[in-house]
Amino acid sequence: MSHTKRPFCVVPFTTAFNTSINTFRDCCSKSPRTTSKPGQTFEEWWTGDAMHNVRQELLADTWPTACNRCQLAEQVNGQSFRLASNQQNSETTDYSWPNSWNIKFGNLCNLACWICNELDSTVIYNHKRKANLEISEDYQGNHNFESAWQDLEYSILKSYEHHKIVSLTLLGGEPLYNKIVIDFLQKLIDSNLASRTKLEFHTNGTVTPEKVLPKRDQGPWHHVCMFVSLDATDKYAEWLRYGCNWNKIKQNMELLQECCNYLEIHCTVSALNINQLPSLQKYADSINVECTYFPLHDPPWLNLEHWDLDKDKLLVHQTCSKFDTFYSLIGTKPIIGTSQRIKNYIRSFDSVRKPLAEFDMSFAEIMDW
Repeated sequence: MSHTKRPFCVVPFTTAFNTSINTFRDCCSKSPRTTSKPGQTFEEWWTGDAMHNVRQELLADTWPTACNRCQLAEQVNGQSFRLASNQQNSETTDYSWPNSWNIKFGNLCNLACWICNELDSTVIYNHKRKANLEISEDYQGNHNFESAWQDLEYSILKSYEHHKIVSLTLLGGEPLYNKIVIDFLQKLIDSNLASRTKLEFHTNGTVTPEKVLPKRDQGPWHHVCMFVSLDATDKYAEWLRYGCNWNKIKQNMELLQECCNYLEIHCTVSALNINQLPSLQKYADSINVECTYFPLHDPPWLNLEHWDLDKDKLLVHQTCSKFDTFYSLIGTKPIIGTSQRIKNYIRSFDSVRKPLAEFDMSFAEIMDW
């Protein structure tokens, strides 16, 4: 199979994704995505007509319309998920079964982040129930994932029959808080498969399961990569990712640095933390860890572009030129009512969460939160 054709992408030949509603889908950069039918097993999905058609489109000489994001990314930045995946899989020859998995282990989580929702956090679900707030009609609960796990686990383990090295990207909820994840990792260790496994975690930094993730020189894994989601520091971090303890996170970051081959902080930039970026960067620099910033798109009312008041109503702390790109986004595509909606949403949890004023008085006063 040739990799020289301009639009060729190895992702639908090598990488599997599951969803929060226990279905399967193709690439995360594709729009619209192709998803499995309810009740389909992974094998039925992977070998079925829908995925066959996706692959056939990528063997043509023109870009599929659905792959526009990667096409634009390559035109602007010279890089894309397509190119990165092609490079990573340059020596792959077996396309009959995936060698890479992006596994969403349900919505079990120990935090209630303001930028998140009940589909990704059991704590948010419980808070919404206590506050009598509307629950998404797509909410299924973690028990549905548990019922689907047996088939999914079987399909993942089958990858080791086809490939020398298997890559696992573990998502949640909070994957390291999930007993299914820990038991699965222990199973890989006990089955002598850990040395053939590249692990990638997306975690909130609150949990360090040292039994399955010991120090690098004692670890069984082929490679461990950790992306820690942090959007602020100190007390404000404890409000923004509600339920965490900042001192505990700092301790955990030291432990994660010892057990990972690569550690990076990921920050999602929104209207709620635009004032916190300089302090987060200072912390990242202090522990010599890269921090990468991503502008939030959903929910749209937390998107910087949709801010509907004057910029100085949002930028209330000292700014830093490093983040001018994000500051320049504020209010560029305003949606009337956005600031009020943020305020209403935060206040709707007053009965179950501590107020912002206990964490950042000046911001709370200006915003009247």
